[in-house]
Amino acid sequence: MPVIHALGTSVRVDPGEGIDAEAFAAAWSRCLSDGPPTDDAGSTVAGAGSMTALTQAVTLELITRRTGELLMLHAGAVCDRSTGATVAYAAPGGTGKTTLTTLLGQALGYVTDETVGIVPGTWEVRAYPKPLSIRSGDPAEPKAEHSPDRLGLGHSHAAPWLTALLVLRRDPELVSPRFTRLGLFDAIMALVPETSSLARLERPLHLLADLYRDLGGFWLVEYAQAEDIATWVRSLVEAD
Repeated sequence: MPVIHALGTSVRVDPGEGIDAEAFAAAWSRCLSDGPPTDDAGSTVAGAGSMTALTQAVTLELITRRTGELLMLHAGAVCDRSTGATVAYAAPGGTGKTTLTTLLGQALGYVTDETVGIVPGTWEVRAYPKPLSIRSGDPAEPKAEHSPDRLGLGHSHAAPWLTALLVLRRDPELVSPRFTRLGLFDAIMALVPETSSLARLERPLHLLADLYRDLGGFWLVEYAQAEDIATWVRSLVEAD
């Protein structure tokens, strides 16, 4: 039975008869492990009829396993492949994180497009290079899962660490992007809705304040298209 390793933990997966085994292996190539789960709790994520539903189930199980241990953000992230310096960008679903990740990942390392797991205090990032969920041109069509390999995304550094944190706000009518340093209160208010199980961490608001201090603040990034901000985001992590 396949084992997926991500967010610093692992889970057994039974794709089910409705999911092609080769398609599953290709989509999850960056997360598949040859060995047994590192902390097997006896549970297995079972197929839910589609690859997208299975991805959602795997994500939920991984988040559940790391609850109370990692600061988990609903965010995408990419890193410098030589140094591990990582930028994460938090935003609600459907606001362009995956589009931005696909664009940035052509030059940087793909960390995740869904859940960023951060070790409190050290700010090390536990990668989750899952398949990317992308909607076709028809808004009525469901999302499909795409392998990061087939999309040409770079591999993550073995030990990524957070160096910048952005809060994204997409506005298709915006002529020029805006980059604003958030004050501490506004930063926490903007970030809290994009966290998972924050209250299960020790002194969670103090933790966010510590992260804010160590990163030199968080950025609010308002933009219309991913291309408008890609060069600026790359500059936050790329080595000189």
